[in-house]
Amino acid sequence: MFRSIRARLTLWYTLIVAVIFVFIAVATYRYVSATLYENLDLSLVNEAKWIASRLDRQKPEEANAVVINEIKEHSAYYPMKEYVEVWTPDGRLFCRSSNIGTDSLVKYVSFTPDSEVVWTTVSTFAMLPPLRMLVQKSAGARIVVGVPVESVEQTLEQLVRVMAWMGPLVVLLAFVGGLFLAKKSLSKVNQVTEIARKISADRLSARLPSHDVDDELGRLIGTFNGMIVRLDSSFEQMRQFSADASHELRTPLTVLRTQLETALSSRMPPSEIKKIVARCLDEAIRMGSILENLLLLGRGDAGQASIKRERVRMDDLLEDTYEESVILASQKSIGVKIENTTNVMIWGDKQRLRQMILNLVDNAIKYSPENTAITLSLSQENGEASVVVRDQGIGIPKSETARIFDRFYRVDRARSRTLGGSGLGLAIVKWIVDAHAGKISVKSTIDRGSEFTVVLPVAKQ
Repeated sequence: MFRSIRARLTLWYTLIVAVIFVFIAVATYRYVSATLYENLDLSLVNEAKWIASRLDRQKPEEANAVVINEIKEHSAYYPMKEYVEVWTPDGRLFCRSSNIGTDSLVKYVSFTPDSEVVWTTVSTFAMLPPLRMLVQKSAGARIVVGVPVESVEQTLEQLVRVMAWMGPLVVLLAFVGGLFLAKKSLSKVNQVTEIARKISADRLSARLPSHDVDDELGRLIGTFNGMIVRLDSSFEQMRQFSADASHELRTPLTVLRTQLETALSSRMPPSEIKKIVARCLDEAIRMGSILENLLLLGRGDAGQASIKRERVRMDDLLEDTYEESVILASQKSIGVKIENTTNVMIWGDKQRLRQMILNLVDNAIKYSPENTAITLSLSQENGEASVVVRDQGIGIPKSETARIFDRFYRVDRARSRTLGGSGLGLAIVKWIVDAHAGKISVKSTIDRGSEFTVVLPVAKQ
């Protein structure tokens, strides 16, 4: 039971309320106690002042019976039970309230002749409850006033009893309230849990119910829904990738099988068999290239593809790839030229960067008509190196430019297969650019050509 968040929240809430109640109860008790005793002492001071005002009329030894009767009557009708004694300076009793009897207050108080005011609490006077006493020197007499603290203690005991029955009630209400609040607060979580339990790879279209309040739960639900969207997109890409990979590999396998069955099922001259073997070799090479590219991208996704870090002269690298580009483009009577270069040094993998440029050139060759030109250029600006590959090919529709770096994606699938493309060249280019913390962009106009721009950070000196 206590493993659930609801139970723990309820217990913590109840415990906090109980601690707060105990703190308030103790503070209230101390405040009320201090206030009551302060008022009790104030009443004793006022009584002593009143008696002193009666004695101010004449000296105690000369006071008449009228003053004595006033003091006795006042003490008898005082709201609280009061004990009064007045002593002359020479130690004679001037007057005493009748409720003292034969006992005496002064024998319970320790004071010197020079003491002006003495406070004490006596618990042994006449077998009575504790007595709060004040001894005050005034008007040539010694005034002793005492009041039982019973009324204060009774009030405090009553306060304790009230706190004692209120405590469990407050704790019970806190427990019930905490249970209700925890249940209400976590009801959405339980609903989310039930829906999330039903979400699987086959049901990634489901979403958690939205939470209108922008609180922790609302942000959590939004994060989960965003994660599900990304998972759905990833699974869709995996399914599409698997379908495209199967299709790409099925085509050369079908060609191989057909060619080999033809060669086995009929008597053919050696020259024809040689042609069949040549076609089979081309398809095997194409399959090997597809598999190699798939393995490269797969290792890149898993973070296992190695990227070397060395200083690379991009102008020298562009010159090297230019020579290979001329050979590749000559098969379609396409010219390749370098427009301008600059001395740029970057940190990167020379072989991967070379592969990146050649893939861009190969892509330009595939989609460019004969007797056109491909232009390479290299520039540096604001600490970045820009490699540009521009062609005069068929162009890319604007609606397709966002997807051309997806694996196996082709703008014109039928034409791409005729040209021999596997749909992985630009995906590998994108991976190499990302691995070097760079950016790639494309500008294209239909029937006028495309321009691919790769921006890489320049190596710091």
